[in-house]
Amino acid sequence: MKIKLAENIKKLRKNHSLTQEQFAETLGVTVGAVYKWEAGLSTPEIKLIVEIADLFEVSIDALLGYEQQKDNIDTRIENMKQYMLEKNFREAELEAQKALKKYPNNFAVVYSSAYMYQLKFMEEKSENAMEQSNELFHKSISLLYQNTEKSINEASILNRIAENYLIGGKIEKALECLKQNNICGINNSLIGFIYAYKLKQPQEAKPFLIRSFVDIINAVIHTVAGLAYMYAELDDEASIEATLWLNDFLDSIKTNNNDIILTDKIKAAVLAQYAVWNAVFGHLDVSKEYITKAYFLAKQFDTAPIYSVQGIKFFKEENISATVYDGIGKTAMETVEKIIFDEETEATPYKYIQNIWKDLKKDELR
Repeated sequence: MKIKLAENIKKLRKNHSLTQEQFAETLGVTVGAVYKWEAGLSTPEIKLIVEIADLFEVSIDALLGYEQQKDNIDTRIENMKQYMLEKNFREAELEAQKALKKYPNNFAVVYSSAYMYQLKFMEEKSENAMEQSNELFHKSISLLYQNTEKSINEASILNRIAENYLIGGKIEKALECLKQNNICGINNSLIGFIYAYKLKQPQEAKPFLIRSFVDIINAVIHTVAGLAYMYAELDDEASIEATLWLNDFLDSIKTNNNDIILTDKIKAAVLAQYAVWNAVFGHLDVSKEYITKAYFLAKQFDTAPIYSVQGIKFFKEENISATVYDGIGKTAMETVEKIIFDEETEATPYKYIQNIWKDLKKDELR
């Protein structure tokens, strides 16, 4: 059996933003005593161990850090999960109660139990289950220092609490929680939906939904472009298919196909990349057609660039500034030229594209 008392005292003290001096003063001991505890040179008296556990709101076994308890905790959590899969919430709840009684300040136990009560609430519409779920989720936030799962953090837990309120019909509480926890706009779409659908407040919904839709456009661009580059590295013509799909998506969000809009700078780059990959795979006629399209679209965009959401579907008469990130060039022409000229290669497909581009620029000067 291995005890991690020294390690845990130091970790808990730092997690609670206490210096050794502040910690020592709180317990009525010397700084030297705290130093020795954390260095593993001595052990606090039993009475002090109880005080430390109480101060940091952890169980004594959690403070001591018995490694032998982990298997037991994991077993109970797995049992709970299995009962949840079977929708046997009676047994799942009994398992949670046993685990919480034995390990009341273990993050994995508290979080798993909160999630179990959330599913029980969704399945049985029991308000008591919702309250227990939210209470445990709130408690799990104070125990996050134990968490090792990167996908779980304070923001994700607060959103689970908001989800409980929303499903339970407590719309105002859900909205308040979502807005307080709207880090980097992660809840814009849901907040906008609640204002528009649940509260019938379209003007309140508008800014959230506009920002959300712009974020969706950025996410689609990054995701599908990423897929295209991934397939290109695998010498798979699916790169061409993905790029064409992205081009069609950018067209689909236009109110009028003949208008130049915010995303046409990106579209010029997409057309250029589509031309490059067609050349790489030997489709030279298609490549020439699309590099020509990329050239004239880039020229057209740069003549009168637009950086608002005007012309994008669903945003009628809006003049809100927005950004769709390409991270390549300041202008559409610069963006396209980086795609076709920055590749350090003497490969024939790139030379083919580059020569067509140079000819197009010469023709413009005549």
